[in-house]
Formats: sequence, structure tokens, C-alpha cells
Amino acid sequence: MLLKLVIFFPFIFTYSVTAQELDDDITLEKKPLVILPAKNHYNKNIADKIVAIISNQAVSVGRFNVIDRNIVNDILTEQKFQLTGMVDNDQVIEIGNLASAKEALVLDIIHFNQKGVPKEKEEKEEEEEHNTLFTWIVKTLVKEAIENSREPDSTKLENNIHTEFMGKITMINLVTGVSKYSFNLNAEFTGGNRAASLSKVLDQVTNQIRMKLKDLYMITSEIIEINGSDVTILSGENLGLKKGAMFEISSKSRTKTYKGKKITIPGKRRGLLRLTNVGPDASQGKIVRKWRPIKSGHRAYELKRPAQIADVVFSYYPQNKYQLGGRFWIAPFNNLSASINLLAGSVKDSRNKMDGFIGLGTDITYTIFSNFGVTGFTSLSLPALFPFRYDDDNHLVSSILSDPTITTNLSIQINSKTDIIFSKNYIHSTLHGPWQWRKDTGETDDDGKSITETEPGVWNDAPPEIELSGSYFSVSVRIFNF
Repeated sequence: MLLKLVIFFPFIFTYSVTAQELDDDITLEKKPLVILPAKNHYNKNIADKIVAIISNQAVSVGRFNVIDRNIVNDILTEQKFQLTGMVDNDQVIEIGNLASAKEALVLDIIHFNQKGVPKEKEEKEEEEEHNTLFTWIVKTLVKEAIENSREPDSTKLENNIHTEFMGKITMINLVTGVSKYSFNLNAEFTGGNRAASLSKVLDQVTNQIRMKLKDLYMITSEIIEINGSDVTILSGENLGLKKGAMFEISSKSRTKTYKGKKITIPGKRRGLLRLTNVGPDASQGKIVRKWRPIKSGHRAYELKRPAQIADVVFSYYPQNKYQLGGRFWIAPFNNLSASINLLAGSVKDSRNKMDGFIGLGTDITYTIFSNFGVTGFTSLSLPALFPFRYDDDNHLVSSILSDPTITTNLSIQINSKTDIIFSKNYIHSTLHGPWQWRKDTGETDDDGKSITETEPGVWNDAPPEIELSGSYFSVSVRIFNF
């Protein structure tokens, strides 16, 4: 009897898993899509070009099954909607029903124009120094008279075409007929003949469409396997996912009936996921940040844009340096990442004077470990600081300073979007350049700006030096935006 149960139990378990149905909110397949120009009685040629661009970009995104235009044309002919290939909203809904699509993208051309324009006048030739005011006036009057007597050169205008395009793309729910989403297209270019100018405008339109189409169909997936920080989700190349795509993890939404009305309560947000390997219909990723436990069955919602991270840093080197900085991180969720830093503060020189400074720099960081809410990492800071003060002759002088720093950091998570970081920093040595100031020569350039020269600082004794070494501490607040 026991043997029979042992054999029978795995069968029951397997059956229950395979028989389990996926929820309706999970993205499992590409979205059928109809793409049509709106009812418009002009510019059919440009409308066809833009529709083709939309179709090509929708296919390249990998999330849409674009209904073949030939099928749409057959429907148009069969239903005798009209002969121009352009339809109104009511006809779009009917076409969607016949083509088995639930949504349609409709292009509306607001404005399109091409015209020849004169090329910008070349920079004026410099006048000779010996020219008098009278000579200049005569030359100007004669030149204007000659130019006014000339007829416009149409050939030149046709080689400098200004092209303007304004359009709007609207996504329509073909079940309800309601517009769900829309975005504008704006492009212009001046130069070349009509074909070349139009080509540049279409390139701009293509880039705009490519950036917007992904936003129309964000992926909702499900975690099907988890092992530590490594997870597998139920989406892959079949839905156009790429390595590096990011998801926010959340528990399932739940439904509740309140006073006879069925409502949906969103699940709790739990963490961030970054894809590391994309398969045909499933992908592997790593949990790069979490603030609640994560398990199989939780939802993964694709982020429209990668998460952004910035730090506000206060550094204190007792009696010698005070620094406030901002760090903006590049590829922040990689083990090896870098930042762009903006810095300001004050630093003590050899005359015991606190000199102000501004600067910029970079941090190169390597993550040592990352556990639930706690991350340890080391970094190398490479700053370029510009201290300033007055010399002994009351000139405002400046210099260049760099104090490369090795840092050990411990980051503690406060909430889903905030960390606090404690750092111990070590400066091995300091590089300090000479003090200089800008002297006004009293002359001006051709644009009327004063000409200055670099002069060394004036000091009655030895010039002040800045020399930092040893350890100091800093504290940072890290902010996540997603």
C-alpha cells in the first residue's frame, strides 16, 4: 500500500502543476496589431511611407504580430470602405474585427510640406582696416542693389529643400473603440534635394517611433524558479526581450468585492530584477535589489526605463577638508560600475587658510557582496578639483588639485528607493598645481570680448600648498529612481 502511495503521489503533484492555468494578466504571446492611416485626403504617399516605418519598427520590437497590409487591403476592397486606403475610426474597428486584432495604431498626418529655401548667407568677409565709413556705405548700397536686381535661382532653391512633418499616432482598443494611448511625431530638416531632405526627416521619425513603440506593450511575466538571487521568468525572445532588461517584482494582485463592486488590489512591490540570459520563451536574471521576500509565482513587471541611481555625499576630513558631492551612476547594477561626480567644498592649505573649491571626477566601484538589505563594495575615486583664493596682491587665483582615494563602503537599505552608505576613505598622496590668475590686457577680440592672459600668483613668501594624506570618513544617501 505504501509503495502505491509513493508511486501515486508524484503523479498527483505533477498533474496539479501541469493542470494549473496561468493568470490572464501574464503576457504570453505577441499582440495582433493593425496599422492604418487615418481618414485624410492628401499626402497618401507620405502616409504610406510612415505606415511602413511603423510596421517595420513594430516587428523589430518583437512584441507585435502586425497584420499584413495586403490582408487589410483585401478587407478594404471587400467591404468597399473607400478607395484611398485611408479610413475613419468606425471603419478601423470593423477592420480590426475582421482581421482578428484587438488593437490598432492609426496615423494622422497633421502637417507635411516641402519647399526650397535660400541657403544661409556666408559669414561676412572681414573689412580692411583702411576702409572709411563712406567706402563701407557705398559698398553696401551697391551690393544690395545688385542682389535685388537678380531673380531667384530656382535651381539653387531645389538643392536646399526644407521638409516639415507633424503627425500623431493613436492606439485604439478595437473592442471598445476607445483611444488608449497617443504620441506625436515632429521632424524637420533643411538641405539637399526633395528626396534627400525627406529621407532625413523619415530617419528622425523612425527614431521617435522606435522609442515609443516599446512603451505600448510592456511585459508582465511570472517568476517560475528562484535560487538565491538567481531567478527564471516566463518570457523570452518570443516577446522581444533583451539581455539587461529590468523588471520590478511584485506579489500577485488580488480581487475583492466591495459593496457589490469587484475591485483589484495591487500586490506589494518586492524588488528589482535584471535579465542576464534570454532564452526562446524564458529568461534568467538576477535580483539586484529587494526589500521584501521573493518567491516563485510573483509577478515581474517590465520597467519602461532602466533604474537610475544618484548619491548625495558628505565627506569630513577633520580640520582639513569638507566636501559635498553628487554621484550619478553608469551601469549601476553591474559588479563593476562607474559614476560621474560633481564636487564642492573647502580645503586647508599650508597657510592654515580654508580655500574653496569646485570639481568633478569619477568613481570606479566593485561590489564585494550583496545580501538582503546590505551591500559591501570598494571604490577608487579620481577627482579633479579647482581650489581658489586670493593671493598676496589680492588677485583671485585658482589651481588644480587631485587626491585619488581608495574607499571601503557599506550600504544599508532604508526602504525600496533609499540607502545610506558609510565609507572609510584613504588618501595616499596629493597632486597640486601652481596658482594662477587671469590678467585683463585691455584689448578686445573681433567679437568685442576682453583678451586675458594667464599670470602666476603673487606671493610675499612661499606659495600655499595643499597636501592631504591619511584616512577620513564620509556618509552618503543613495536614491533610486524607477
